[in-house]
Amino acid sequence: MKAFLFLISIVLTSVVAITSADTNIAGTWVMVKGDDAGNPPVFHIRMGEGIWEGTMDIPGQQVYDRNVYRIKVNGDSVYITAYKDGSTIYARRVDEQHIVGLMKGETRVDTVLFKKY
Repeated sequence: MKAFLFLISIVLTSVVAITSADTNIAGTWVMVKGDDAGNPPVFHIRMGEGIWEGTMDIPGQQVYDRNVYRIKVNGDSVYITAYKDGSTIYARRVDEQHIVGLMKGETRVDTVLFKKY
């Protein structure tokens, strides 16, 4: 009986862990709708040592391989802060290829769309 209860608890714990797992956002994401449509920012996101980390390229400003300050994923929700005191992107991964949301700065809010390449 103890073995059966132990097995049930392992199965329930596994189901909870799988259903509450964060979305995998690793890859190269291009901001196809946002600040600069001519030279869109590109984010290179990967899983580091248990945390999401990445770099960004902003060709319009001639910025390349700049570390992203913070990337947080909670389920399908994605939060990206590019610079320490800069704008934050509040978004949701809608499918395997798209992240949609808002970029909130000090004085304005922009709609953003990222496409995975």
